[in-house]
Amino acid sequence: MSERRARRAGQLGLIRGCCAGLVLLLVLIGLAAYVADRALASPDLGPAPSGPDHGDSEAAIAATVAVGLAAQLLAQPHGVVTLSEHDLTVLADAHNPHPDRYRNVAVRVRGGQLVVSAYDPVGPFSTTAVARLTVGLDPAGAPGSVRVSLTEVDAGQLALPGWIRDRIAGQLESAISLDPLFSSNPALQALRGNLECLLVAADGVRIGMHRPGSAAAPSVCQT
Repeated sequence: MSERRARRAGQLGLIRGCCAGLVLLLVLIGLAAYVADRALASPDLGPAPSGPDHGDSEAAIAATVAVGLAAQLLAQPHGVVTLSEHDLTVLADAHNPHPDRYRNVAVRVRGGQLVVSAYDPVGPFSTTAVARLTVGLDPAGAPGSVRVSLTEVDAGQLALPGWIRDRIAGQLESAISLDPLFSSNPALQALRGNLECLLVAADGVRIGMHRPGSAAAPSVCQT
């Protein structure tokens, strides 16, 4: 009798173990399906990048910005120009860290941040990689230093964990950095030390500079 009970207890234990393993497998399959569904879903980024077209290359945009600032600074102590979503898209595409992988790069302004998106093929599928970044002056750096910080990285509608964000932060921050823009034009290089404000506004990234010898007024980017 005790042998039969022991056999039955062993069978019940085997059944419980099998059931637990099956439940775990189903949970993992469901989780994988959820992750895949969210990663492959198209994110809601709103309308395509818009705004004034200041050129189709970094050099052309830099020249337009330099001329605009110079004209304002001749007439007044402060000048402000705005890089539109179109301009920012051109600049980001010019510094795409992996042009053979990231395609259809686009930059939008959303909620005081720059939202950079690109199609990223993953095997037979494609997802939309999305990076959210803040841009502003670096108070700890030299005059005219720009700080870019990556705050979030998504695959489709799936927010990726922080360790992935930290691993690729350098590449994405350098891609949206405005340093190459200032360095590509002699006039902007000369004015770089007079950069007084850098603001992500509803119409794009506002760049404010003051005339040499005039005091900085960071508030000019807010008007």
